[in-house]
Order: sequence, then C-alpha cells, then structure tokens
Amino acid sequence: MFTRNKDGRIRLSESEVAQKRQNNMGGLNRVLREEVQSGLDESRLTCLSGAAYPCNDGSAAITPGGVVLERQKNGRFVMAPAARQMYRVNDNGKVVRRVAEEGSAQTAIAREFARAAGIPNAAALIDGGRRGRIYEQRVTRENSRSSREDFATSLRDGWSGSNNWRDRRSDDDDHDNDLTKALVLGLGALAVGSMLNNNRQVALSTPDRVVVTRPDGSQEVIKDEVALLREPGSTVTTENFDDGSSRTIVTRADGSKIVTIRDADLRVLRRSLISPDGQSTPLIDDTMEVAPVDIAELPAPISPSPYQDGQLNEEELREALRREADIDRRFSLAQIRNIPEVRSLVAPVDIEGVTFDTGSAAIRPEQADRLAGLGNVIHETIQENPNEIFLIEGHTDTVGASATNLALSDRRAESVALALSEYYDVPPENLVVQGYGEQYPKVRSNGDIRENRRASVRRITDLLQGAE
Repeated sequence: MFTRNKDGRIRLSESEVAQKRQNNMGGLNRVLREEVQSGLDESRLTCLSGAAYPCNDGSAAITPGGVVLERQKNGRFVMAPAARQMYRVNDNGKVVRRVAEEGSAQTAIAREFARAAGIPNAAALIDGGRRGRIYEQRVTRENSRSSREDFATSLRDGWSGSNNWRDRRSDDDDHDNDLTKALVLGLGALAVGSMLNNNRQVALSTPDRVVVTRPDGSQEVIKDEVALLREPGSTVTTENFDDGSSRTIVTRADGSKIVTIRDADLRVLRRSLISPDGQSTPLIDDTMEVAPVDIAELPAPISPSPYQDGQLNEEELREALRREADIDRRFSLAQIRNIPEVRSLVAPVDIEGVTFDTGSAAIRPEQADRLAGLGNVIHETIQENPNEIFLIEGHTDTVGASATNLALSDRRAESVALALSEYYDVPPENLVVQGYGEQYPKVRSNGDIRENRRASVRRITDLLQGAE
C-alpha cells in the first residue's frame, strides 16, 4: 500500500497486500520503487480513463513509469493487480506495453480450438455431395455493403426476403441451415433465446450478425464471411448441402472466381482465388488436421505497434506489420481468431485515424482518406505475395450491452475492410474480419474510454497454416 505525505509525495508501505503484489510483479515493482525514491507525488499521476487527476470516477491512475495504482477509500494507494497493469517488464528489463489480450480469461471457444482437431467433415468439401438448393444473385450497388453506410439498414432494404435471389433448383430445402437462411440468404433473423448446436443461445440477432452466448458466459459473433466479397458487378452462387455446409462462388466481371467453403456454423473451411486462366491461389485452408495448442509453451506476445496519422510512414508501417514472435509452427484460422495467446504472436497495429459515431459502423469518405498509408502498404504487400492474409479487428469500450458491443465491433471492422477495398483496391479475399467487443480493452478500465473504441490490423500470413 501507499500513503501520502503532507507534501503530496507517495511512499511505499510494506503491507501484506503490497508485498504480495510486489512479489508477483517484480519488474514493475522495481520501476515503482525507483519512482518513489525519486520523489513521486500525486501531481504526476494521470487517470487511466484519460481524465485529469484526481480521478473523480474512481478509476485507476498510472505513474509516469507506467505502473497502475488504485486509490483506496482511506486515501491510500495500492498497486493494481497484474490483470489491470498496462505495462510489463520484458526479459531485457525494458518496460513495454502489454498486449490487450494478455492475462485475459480463457473462454470455452478458446479451449475448444486449442484441442487437437481432425479433418472437418463437411459435404461441401466433397465433389458430388448431396445438394439442397442452389441460389444465384447478381450483385449491384443496391444490394451490396458499403463502408459509408450501416449494414443492418442496407441489408434490411436490399436483402428483404428471397426475391433478390434466383433459385436455380426447386428441390425441397428442409436441410438448409438456420444460420444460412438468416445471414446468407437474408430470409429473416433468428429468434433471440433460441438454441443452436453446442448449447449456444442466441443473445442478439440482426440482419447481418448473430451473437450467441455459450454456457460459460462467453459470446461469439457469427456472420456471412462472404459478404465482404460481394462487389457490384459480380455474381454469387451458393450451393447448400444436406449437412448445412455450403460452397459459395463469387464470379467477378473479369472472370476470376473466389470459392469459399463453409461448415454449418458458417465457419470458413477453405477459400481460394481462381484467375480467369484457371490458376488457383489458396488463401485459407482449415481442412487439415491441426496440432493442439499448449498456451504455456507459446512465446511471449509481441507488443503492439501504434499507427497514428503522421506517426508512421509507409516503410515503418510495413515493418510494424511484420513484427512477430519466433515460432516454428502454424495454426488454423479458427485458432488465430479465437485463442488470444496465438493471435498475440503477431503485433497489432492500431488504426487511430478512423472514428465512428455512437452506435454506427459507417466510415465517411473524408475519414477513409486517413487509411491511405495502411491501404497502400497492404495493397503492395498482396501484389508481391497473393497469399497474404490480414486480420482486421474491431473493439469497443464497456458502455452498453456486451452482445451489442460485440456485433458493433465486428461491423466496424468490416467497414474498415470495405474501405480498404473501395478506396485502395485491397483484394477483399485477402482480408479476414473479426470483432471482439469489449473483451480486450487497450486501457484496462471500464467506462467511456476513447482508446478502447478502436480498430486494428495484424498480418497473420506466417501464422496461418496452408498459406504457402
């Protein structure tokens, strides 16, 4: 614990609580002791929430050296527990910012994908499998998504019912999957409270996103992964199979095709790009057997790299996106998305030039200009290597319901991806979108905190199995 002297200086107490936390965080304790010995006082503290000290909302404060302190009712301070610390001391004794995912609680979905998994059994992976209906759609500006608008509105207007689809078969569609009907075919949202497989309950259902809650309380967002590829002028053909899996082929005006195979939960199992001359480029392949993930054996996470307007030039940004841990194995896309310790093996680059209105996922054209550096770098990287894959992430603060935040963060990440494609010709098939809601705050504090309402990007090519 800490008490204040009459001159405002903070002195270190040797209480049992303080001693325990000092032992658990030896590196930060050393930093703090050096600050105290140098005459640290309250005037040099800042609030985690971004407000000026003293923190009227009761939030934690941080020292100039990066140690988070909590003020007690008696006016004393205590070193915040490890889970709330913003920084850590690495093996070289240097203070580095903690990755937002560090110290997060393990969820049921993370445990699921950490286990060894065999080859997925999906009928869509097998030529000649029993099909249900085949749906075909011509994509126009009216029925495609844009970074300039909110998707729920555009989908409700443009995808109302099956009239936008030309049904090429009249077979009975009793085997069509509920998620496919709701999110791919736009035939109506799922009922909130309904149960899906694996004991998942629908917590939020919109025309473009479904959020489900697992028995452990963790939530996941499910959406149509192909929506990002539906560019005006293309034709989309979706074949549904009797086990709920599907194969979608997006045929562009130039004759190139993007083939995406998904399971009954709309998880992408395989994606490839076929050029007009028939050459195939594999992009995603989650159909191979994958080794289990032992989190304890993974290297330390890579500290994030900030990306702010005017802060990094394109060469520096390119270098920041290539920062990764030294590891001799690869992972499935599902493992990268759902296991935070795996995802943290490559550095995130925060995109701070784009902000969103409250409750909105739209990016105004003038804001899209701020993505120029990132767009140019990603475009050039993919031109050099067509197998490159980038993960676009969305995050929120803790204001509002967690299910709403999760869906909104996912839609905002998709807006960033759409803007990169619309304004900077980034191929959408090389982008993966994932929202994480309020799960991994950059600033480890609750409330209305701007820094937690962010989007970020990671280059996951070298982590991803089947990328070569």
